[in-house]
Amino acid sequence: MEEIKKKVQEWWDSSPCCSNMAKAAPGTRRFYEEVDAYKDEYEPFTNHIADYASWNGKNVLEIGCGLGKDFSRFASAGAAAISIDMSIESLKLTKKRLEIFGLKGNLCLADAENLPFKDDVFDLVFSWGVLHHTPDTQKAVDELYRCLKPQKGKAIIMLYNKHSFYNFKIAIAGLKSILISTFGLKLLLSVKRLVLPWKWFKKSRTELTEWEKLNGAQLLAACSDGFGNPLSKVYSRRDALNMFSKFRNINIQAYESTNNRFIFKVSKAIERYFGWFMVIKAEK
Repeated sequence: MEEIKKKVQEWWDSSPCCSNMAKAAPGTRRFYEEVDAYKDEYEPFTNHIADYASWNGKNVLEIGCGLGKDFSRFASAGAAAISIDMSIESLKLTKKRLEIFGLKGNLCLADAENLPFKDDVFDLVFSWGVLHHTPDTQKAVDELYRCLKPQKGKAIIMLYNKHSFYNFKIAIAGLKSILISTFGLKLLLSVKRLVLPWKWFKKSRTELTEWEKLNGAQLLAACSDGFGNPLSKVYSRRDALNMFSKFRNINIQAYESTNNRFIFKVSKAIERYFGWFMVIKAEK
């Protein structure tokens, strides 16, 4: 397990979340502005879900700071904010963000499965798309439960939705890989040529692409967070309810990024169940 954690750490050190979406040099004011603009366009619902202003004067723990977009907004809103991350590079870039924008907050190199905090200390534990990258997600959920204040402590956690349209697309791509590994590329392309002859005006190929060489777990990881990402997992609503069974007042709703939301324009209700981002809100 420690080996996979090391790989996860190395991956996010080499590729901090959304750092490739900015053209400006990392660690500059413009860099953070470009990253935030991208995130606000891609996931506009995050601001409403986090409701930063409501945590003024409260103790907030963020698990996984990334480049510090959410963390800086909690700090700016007046929260006593702490963030942990396994990625040293992400912590460095978040620290630089705080310095540039004149914000205060505490950063800590730590593991979500072993939080370095006392029991019953936080009003909120917030984690956006992080806990599905740790090997034992259940242990991480148990840890954040331990650290929340009794009766009023709240968790807001985003996990990838197993029963989403995006995961269905990944599964279809995975099926293609299974067929290739079972029957071989040559046979599969021969069948494709019979079924879709108009696709063969272009020169035929004989080699697998790097993506076609991936197994199911590798394909999920690559499609979710980039080629080379060592670990991503998906969870159903039932999975989430089981993981958060110690909590009360559990609410689960899914959301979709703006670049895929055209699928859900017919009905917002469909997005709530089949969006890629499954948000769990729960109280201790």
